[in-house]
Amino acid sequence: MTLRATLAALTFLLLALACSDAPPLYEGMPEHVQRRHVPMDGAANFRDLGGYATADGRTVKWTTFYRSDNLHSLTDADLEKVSDLGIKLVCDFRGPEEWGEEPDRLPETNTPAVAHLEIWDPSFSTKGFREMMSDPEALAARDLGEFLVEGNKMFATKFADRYAAMMERLMQSENLPALVHCTAGKDRAGFASAIILRSLGVPLETVYEDFLLTNHYTAARIERAMQMAELFSFFRVDGESLRPVLGVERRFLEAAFAAIDETHGSFDAWRREALGVSDEELAAFQKLGLE
Repeated sequence: MTLRATLAALTFLLLALACSDAPPLYEGMPEHVQRRHVPMDGAANFRDLGGYATADGRTVKWTTFYRSDNLHSLTDADLEKVSDLGIKLVCDFRGPEEWGEEPDRLPETNTPAVAHLEIWDPSFSTKGFREMMSDPEALAARDLGEFLVEGNKMFATKFADRYAAMMERLMQSENLPALVHCTAGKDRAGFASAIILRSLGVPLETVYEDFLLTNHYTAARIERAMQMAELFSFFRVDGESLRPVLGVERRFLEAAFAAIDETHGSFDAWRREALGVSDEELAAFQKLGLE
């Protein structure tokens, strides 16, 4: 096949991908999956952490804690939605390379404060991932999910101080409603959301379910990214091998909680010692976040 024919084929496939219909987003899912989703043109993984039941029979308040992916691509219509949500604080866990290249778009009305709580490590940097993509053979030989297993362990250990800074802010009523986000809204923000929910008393199994919802809200984007990787590598990269890093797996978050148990014995001990949240402060936080 000539270069011109190859480029024509790629163009056709890209157009087909762009025009392909995705299945209805909420079909076959529990009611809360649609209710908690905040549809945005520029952010697929923007959602409300409210509505989850706690072990003691209370419920996480709606419209109080949000999580999302990158805010750089928000449209003007999206910004109106964010303004209407009344978000007071954005906790951005991206590194300077990420927010330098793609700064958040935030509304001019009801503009929230931003806390840059940088979580960055060469082992899971965007640059490092691009370098791996350039070597399909080495990529095929690795379990990419292990990068995020190790990354989640670091969230709970090396970067615990960033999450402590998050909790310090979230325990102040003037900072609520609040949003936590990173680039894809699944790993750094996923662990942040897990901390919030566990601190509020949501059972661990429910926390895992919320973590895995990323795979639902971003399913179309994940499939498209896998197909694009195959196309632009001239099919030297197996798109399916990228699924672990494009989405989430239960083992990622399990690794973080296992690291917590290993280093502190329990989540409550880690919450007190690593996050610096006392039992009295936790009770006050639960009063803010539960009904």
